[in-house]
Amino acid sequence: LKVDYTTRNMKGVFGVLLAALVSLAGAAKTYDNHSVLRIVPHTESDVILLREELPVAVPTSWWREPSYPEVYVDAHFSPENLARAQSLLDSAGLEYSTLIEDVQQTIDASYTAPAKLFTASNDVDFDYSKYHSLEEITEWMNTLAKDYPDLVSLVDVGTSFEGRTITAVKFTGKSAGSNETKPGLWLDGGIHSREWVSPATNVYVLGHLLADYGSDEETTKLIDGLEWWILPVFNVDGYSYTWADDGDRMWRKTRSTTSSKICSGVDPNRNWDMHWGEAGTSKNPCADDYQGKSAFSEIEVKSVASYLQSQKNINGYVNFHSYSQLWMSPWGYTSDLPPTDDYNAQNDVSAAAVEAIAAVHGTKFDYGPISKTIYPASGSSADWTYGVCDILFSYGVELRDTGKYGFLLPEDQIIPSGEEILPAVKVLAHAVLEAGVPDRK
Repeated sequence: LKVDYTTRNMKGVFGVLLAALVSLAGAAKTYDNHSVLRIVPHTESDVILLREELPVAVPTSWWREPSYPEVYVDAHFSPENLARAQSLLDSAGLEYSTLIEDVQQTIDASYTAPAKLFTASNDVDFDYSKYHSLEEITEWMNTLAKDYPDLVSLVDVGTSFEGRTITAVKFTGKSAGSNETKPGLWLDGGIHSREWVSPATNVYVLGHLLADYGSDEETTKLIDGLEWWILPVFNVDGYSYTWADDGDRMWRKTRSTTSSKICSGVDPNRNWDMHWGEAGTSKNPCADDYQGKSAFSEIEVKSVASYLQSQKNINGYVNFHSYSQLWMSPWGYTSDLPPTDDYNAQNDVSAAAVEAIAAVHGTKFDYGPISKTIYPASGSSADWTYGVCDILFSYGVELRDTGKYGFLLPEDQIIPSGEEILPAVKVLAHAVLEAGVPDRK
């Protein structure tokens, strides 16, 4: 199947327009009686109808975009547009079911505000089983630097469009030799701001790696042998907006200004300078997958890319997302595979990682190249880190679940997500350690 994804200049716009207008009015956007439908296209014509015709006829927000026949699609509709969407699907003979009957109820049920927020100065322990604001996560990272002074330092990667600091935690152990002789591993999350379980899982992994150092032999070996970076929240402005009193829990993009007077933000995982603006992106500033006016137009993306490129020892990279339970390797921009040796090495780690995930709670992840496993997506982080930065073990990972809650995973699944991802991260860390420092200039 070959679908031209670059022609969608006027699709997926209406929901974002409404969000922009609500934001201008100073109130949080709500989703009472909004629904998410799961649709199964059986033919290439079905895929094209969903991708090209449905969003023009009915305002549609994709939770999982159309890609290939027999691969499910998740679409979000407002109550005033649901009947029209169902009528169109019925007339086309497309199979569908309701995943979420009321998005706002699912939002409300997914998160419980704590009685007292975490700060470095109060007596509240940081709770891994809760979602946390950017301010709380930043406070917690500051405590890590104080609690583990021999291991941890904080890295100011850059400053966002709205002036927030993009902070990563860097850590390594006490083994002999300079850090330049150690291979490096980078993990990040929250590039799409509505995917709250991504930062939460990164936080869990980071906290437990540090807590186990010195007591767990495997963890100690991996921290001693590698230089680590974990950036819990990549898209700091977008993530903050999902928490704001006048924000939008379903916001995906950055918060930069665009050529549109009413639509802001760029998809930061379509803005990397690797086949930018090709398959799986939009030129429409109001679309959720808007590619931006140019590659690296987003200061957040450019800052992280510049930092990654400056660290010559990094040979492992994971960009965590939700949802769909997928562990994916390059390429996203094309269905072609990387060179055989590279692909085999990447795929072997993917297979071992999903096996490690399943061994914890029985959660099944699929794996394979991005374009074949989920959908074509150009200008993505994993394509750039592998294709430009030469980081062999580059991945995009979609965390829990497979659609029952989608982006609104309840808090009671945060710790299980962290528990199953931690051993998969260790699988990757062993591969990076064994491969050694890459030979790059």
